[in-house]
Amino acid sequence: MKIGSLEVGEVGLGAWQAGGGAWSVDFAELRRAYEYALDNGISFIDTAEVYGNGKSEEFVGELVKNRPHVVVATKVAGFHWGRILKSAERSRSRLGRIDLLQFHWPPPIYVPICKVVRDLEKAVASGLTAEIGVSNFDVALMEKAATCTKKYEIVSDQVEYNPLKRVAERLISLGRSRRFVVIAWSPLAKGAVVKENLGGDRARMVDPTVRRAHTPEGRRVVQTVRRIAESRGASPAAVVLAWHKAKGSYPIPGVKNVKQAAEVVEALKLNLTEQEVRQKDEASAIFNEGKLWPSFFRYVPGFLMKAAFYVAKI
Repeated sequence: MKIGSLEVGEVGLGAWQAGGGAWSVDFAELRRAYEYALDNGISFIDTAEVYGNGKSEEFVGELVKNRPHVVVATKVAGFHWGRILKSAERSRSRLGRIDLLQFHWPPPIYVPICKVVRDLEKAVASGLTAEIGVSNFDVALMEKAATCTKKYEIVSDQVEYNPLKRVAERLISLGRSRRFVVIAWSPLAKGAVVKENLGGDRARMVDPTVRRAHTPEGRRVVQTVRRIAESRGASPAAVVLAWHKAKGSYPIPGVKNVKQAAEVVEALKLNLTEQEVRQKDEASAIFNEGKLWPSFFRYVPGFLMKAAFYVAKI
């Protein structure tokens, strides 16, 4: 798959876990896991300035220093709409390079979308990044953002998409016609769609999508995944990531250990049949409604959102 001009393969990695904060991690094992994935076929890694207040970017910067084949993506916080270039410069100092610069979530309602897009374009023009994208923009915001571009195109929109939250499928269809890629964050629903024992990470405990796995409808999805995995002799995680490939999204799961990293690598060679995709679609059809991103977030002033993020320590 290509995101703009960037060759990224069919599955990438997310690095929220490397920020610590909402995740309990063994950083030595975490490093081994990401090194394994990046040395065995994975060629894309995504982070953000808010993950651990730069800690994740520093972790990724060390990983990619001697891995020039890896595409590096990061995100400017939505409350930094007025300082996109400064944020990007700080991120680049931690990462070493930025190939895809994204705006992490829609700005407050009083900020014009076109201001965000134009400043992203300035980041390309100034050599801070090769490509630009957004994150958590719904169809209406993507259509608006497309009218704002002058010289450089928005090549991606990173949103939550998994078998327990399929609202993004209309966005995927729009992406096919408008030539942008939907990058799927939380493609395994933080593990809820593939296993029962998730541990006590705060990131999972507060996630409504994770809770769906414990409903009768959610258990049906999990059981369908396991059935397909058993019949194919594959891990449940690889089956879900292969479903993403079939649906046209670009999944970026996080990993915490080498076993999970091996399952991500496994997905590179696994392709589901049309029947298997249909089985998963039918089992998860009920989760095709809802909102992509909480609309009330746009009514929270930037300074309050910034304070909330730093108190929450995501």
